[in-house]
Amino acid sequence: MLRFISLSITLIFAALASKAQNVGFSPEMVLGHRSLSYQHFVSHSFNEKWSVNNVSYFDTEYNNETNVIFFIRNMLSYSFNKHFKVNAAIGVKNPGAFATITSQYQYSASSYKISYAIGSTHQNGFTLEQTLILNYTPALNTSIKAYLNLFVVVNTNLKILNRGIQQLRIGLKKEKFITGIAINLDQFTKAEKTLENYGIFIKKTF
Repeated sequence: MLRFISLSITLIFAALASKAQNVGFSPEMVLGHRSLSYQHFVSHSFNEKWSVNNVSYFDTEYNNETNVIFFIRNMLSYSFNKHFKVNAAIGVKNPGAFATITSQYQYSASSYKISYAIGSTHQNGFTLEQTLILNYTPALNTSIKAYLNLFVVVNTNLKILNRGIQQLRIGLKKEKFITGIAINLDQFTKAEKTLENYGIFIKKTF
């Protein structure tokens, strides 16, 4: 049931992104040595306090159908001020449906942004979840910026690593178009299974 609700909300986000001008939409493709991946971020703010967003990520190997990675998260957020918010989310990821509650700190300036969230996720038991996002875009000239983005998610029961995600992007940004080098690292169940993908990425923001 939770999986059906999550997928339904994702389709609603996709419809909003295609029609509403006030919805932020950032799709990205990665062509790597191991796999081809697609991910996007869709966001909408109702007012200064309430907002919703959707993150979807799909990764498929070229010649191995068993290593398919999927992640869909639909989140509702309430902001206390410009730095602190609380989030409630539902979604699906390897190996199934999940629900998450987190508190989040964020800070942004002209050329960099930082976000850190901590809370609990339930998926076949409760785990501690931490998410870190670092974004740095210094200007190189009047039209081009350097682009550095680090995204890290760690789920642990304080004894073992249940799930880990690290994504690094290094490239160039011109207006709303970004391209460069991509590194994706994934760990599953005690880090006994790990997947790596190195390649190039193309990203556009709307």
